[in-house]
Amino acid sequence: MAPFNPFVASWNFTRASDLTAGVRQFLVERSITLNYIEKYWDGFVVWLSQPTIFYIIIAWAVTFTIIMITVLSLGFGPIGVVAGSTAAAFQAWMYGGFTPGAGIFATLTSLGMLGLMMPAAVTFAACIATVVAWAYGVGA
Repeated sequence: MAPFNPFVASWNFTRASDLTAGVRQFLVERSITLNYIEKYWDGFVVWLSQPTIFYIIIAWAVTFTIIMITVLSLGFGPIGVVAGSTAAAFQAWMYGGFTPGAGIFATLTSLGMLGLMMPAAVTFAACIATVVAWAYGVGA
């Protein structure tokens, strides 16, 4: 067991003296967590199966999906404005050959090109979906 002592020393979160004792202690601690999960799982399933909770979750998921599809299909991608997209049509109609640098269109193009459109879209969609789900839950 001597060759494994450096590994046991660096992973010694269980304060074990050797690898076997460390693995055993690790599994015992995990079984405590699994027992806790098993103990409360049935109550969680009963809570989740209530019609109002189920409908609130569905309302959140549908709203989130619709907003994500809408925002991401606008046409701001990693290579700029996608040809033939809504963003390209808006740019041609509104700005023609001149797009102002400090406008919302330029900001959205930058977000798409920097790869920040997805986190921004997820944050926006999650916030709106939470408001919709909360309003649905309060009204139910």
